[in-house]
Amino acid sequence: MYEKLLKEIRKFNQKSIFKIKYRKLKEKYTLFLELQRDGNRKTINIENCFVKGLTSSYINDKRMVHKASQEQQVYDKQYEFKKDTFLRDIKIKSSNVVTFFESIKESKKSKATRRSWNNTINYFKEFTKGKLTFKEINLEFSEKFRRYLLTQVSENSTATYFSVFKAMLNHAVKHNILVKNPAKFVLNPKKRVEREFLLLDEIKLLASTDSYRPQTTNAFLFSCFTGLRISDIRNLTWSNITKDSLEYTQQKTGISQKMKINESALGILKEQKASTKGKRVFEVPRSDSNSNKHLKKWVNRAGIKKHITFHCSRHTFATLCLTYDVDLYTVSKLLGHTDIKNTQIYAKLIDKKKDQAIDKLPVL
Repeated sequence: MYEKLLKEIRKFNQKSIFKIKYRKLKEKYTLFLELQRDGNRKTINIENCFVKGLTSSYINDKRMVHKASQEQQVYDKQYEFKKDTFLRDIKIKSSNVVTFFESIKESKKSKATRRSWNNTINYFKEFTKGKLTFKEINLEFSEKFRRYLLTQVSENSTATYFSVFKAMLNHAVKHNILVKNPAKFVLNPKKRVEREFLLLDEIKLLASTDSYRPQTTNAFLFSCFTGLRISDIRNLTWSNITKDSLEYTQQKTGISQKMKINESALGILKEQKASTKGKRVFEVPRSDSNSNKHLKKWVNRAGIKKHITFHCSRHTFATLCLTYDVDLYTVSKLLGHTDIKNTQIYAKLIDKKKDQAIDKLPVL
């Protein structure tokens, strides 16, 4: 850099908080501003501000330095006006993303949600070696992280974990750490998984099939007629039930639910009342895999050739409601969905069954 030009830059930097700096490109230098406080640094890019640093280009270069000094004055005034905000901004953007990631996770109440966040954070730590600042996160980093997840887990798990990563960045935007979410436009497709459910005749067949674990199978049948998740079934107490009404708070979403209990579900409650002694309505294993193991044996004993897990009872409730002309909006409310798009999946399942029924008609 031409010494006469450097002298010009030093003159403007003497009384300024933001310093004019330069960075070498191929055949020129780009000018930018820099603020350093408490071991942290904040840089401000100046649009179209370049110098050649040659004796022959001194006049034009000097004009560019004056342009940088004008920006310098603007940011100096802003700094004096909101000094604390600037310092906080520098500190936060230079802080470790993992620390922020984990602090957001602590606010999640659902075990399933916390498990997804835990898994995502673990993969994030492996990918970044536990060290990354917010100023290092951009679109390219986000795309690389998603590609890394694909090498570690399935496509659908990748979609789940990357959604958690994007949610964390949304929190960063909300807390004024980031101006925008750099992962917003990263495509994150999820492979569609066929949702298994039971028809009414199959539910009746199961209800008439002996079970070695009546607490678990009764809970499953109850869920077929109420749509409760297994986490809510485990927490259900007799205090949640008043005559023919059920009132509880969904563990996953925190949404309060109140619904009428139909006759089939009331019959199951009557049987449970006679067989249980504690506060809980159902004594279901704490492990999902144990519950699903019992259900698998029971379903096989009934001669039903479907892969049924406890969550299929929720699918069954949704499809039963739609089959018997309950409108989509009401079904969404009964399930406690926060987005009706989640409920529309069940409507497609019903349409598929209708298509299959038409295909079974005889051909002339």
